[in-house]
Parts: sequence; structure tokens; C-alpha cells
Amino acid sequence: MKEVNSALAQRANAAPRPTKLRRLQHSIQSTGLVRALCDAAMNVIGYDAAKDGAFDSRFGTDTTGRLEPDELGIADPEAREQAVLYLPSPPSITRWMLQSIGVKHQDFAFVDLGCGKGRVVLVASEYPFRRVVGVEIADVLVRVARSNVAKYASASRCSAVEIVCQDATTFAWPADPLVVHLYHPFGSAVTRRVLQQLDASLQQNPRPVVIAYLAYSSAMPDVDAVFAEFPWLQQTRFEQSVSGNYDWLFFANRQHD
Repeated sequence: MKEVNSALAQRANAAPRPTKLRRLQHSIQSTGLVRALCDAAMNVIGYDAAKDGAFDSRFGTDTTGRLEPDELGIADPEAREQAVLYLPSPPSITRWMLQSIGVKHQDFAFVDLGCGKGRVVLVASEYPFRRVVGVEIADVLVRVARSNVAKYASASRCSAVEIVCQDATTFAWPADPLVVHLYHPFGSAVTRRVLQQLDASLQQNPRPVVIAYLAYSSAMPDVDAVFAEFPWLQQTRFEQSVSGNYDWLFFANRQHD
């Protein structure tokens, strides 16, 4: 416990809480001026990602909606208990991350854990990653995601795009350098096992790893506490949105420049 608390303290010193101005700047960069100002003013109209069909209208895909864990048909009771609802990330949020993560896309594989219907996978495929892999445990979402990948092929720059139907804790990590994306897909117990599996993969095949974790502000303390259990990961950046719905934690293993 002392080691975890020490790691949390070091990360707090390395990545101080964003100021209000920085939060506003981040929101404008990632969501656009109008929505950021609406969030700042607490506009009662708000933004509902589950009902934003602009992406699907443009590409003929099916990525919108909101599904609770009990609606996903996850057979394993523990996995179902740890699952978090399906809610798509706005494309602008994902593109901001991909443009800000600080890697040469062509040198990395991209993995989205808990990919849902695959919207983040689709947006990531616009970049020249070595491969793009979405990992999803729910069959109902995997079928939709694979259909979306097929429909999106003409917009993709990455030629190797795959949706894997699998528990994230048993996923076999690609041997490439990795960009790993999570939009708060499951609870701390599963996150811990995922990082343990990733650690084991890195022990066998050392390589750079960058993790981009998207969540709402209230979830961040629990997320950071789990990551603090893994001293080989260093928090490199923390960005907080005005609304608190789209906060980013970035991590990298210590061999990554």
C-alpha cells in the first residue's frame, strides 16, 4: 500500500491537476468551440453521445446508442459484473487523442479494449498504424463492429483492421509497439488483470507501450489507483474537460521515449 501511495504521489507531482483555462483549451481542441462553451456555461441542452448520429449518417455505420451491461449478453457473471455500459466516444475526442499521443503511427499497432460497436477502431483506422485491433467480449457488439469495419474500409488508411471477440484479460497482445486505448470499459479488477497480462507480454518481448485512458472525472481516482500498482507505467499526461465527461490519462512504459 505504501508503494501504491508513493506512486500516486509521484504521478500527482508529474501531472498536476489542469487549471480551468487548460481544461477549457482542451475541451475546445477536442470537442470544438461551440460545444466547449456550452459545457462551460452548463447549457441545459447538453450533448448526448448516445444520440449523436452524425458519424453514422456520413459513413452508413451503426455506432450510436447506449447499452447497459445486462443488455450485452455477456455469459461470464464476473465479466458482466465488471462491464461498464456501451457509449460511443465522439470522433473528435478520439482524433484529438490520436494526434496528441506523440508516436509515429506507422511504428505502432493500435488496440482498443472494450471496443463496443467499433467507432474508435474505425477512427483509428484512418491513421497508418501497422494494425488496428478492437477487443470486445459481447457477441452482439462484435457482430455490429465487424459490419462497421467492412462498411468503413474505403475511409481506412490501415489495411489490417480486426475485431476480436474475446475477454480482454486473455487477449494475446500483438508483438508490435503498442498504443492501447480504453474508454473506461470495465472495473478495476479486470483492468488490473489486463495490465498484468500486458506486463507479462512485455517481459517476453520488451517494446514501447502507450496507454490512453478516457473516462469521466469521478472515475479517475479509481483508475489512477489501479495504474499506480504497476510501477513500470509512468503517467505522462492528464487532460480534463470542462464537462468532466471526457478526461484523459496517458501512460507509457519507462523504456518509451
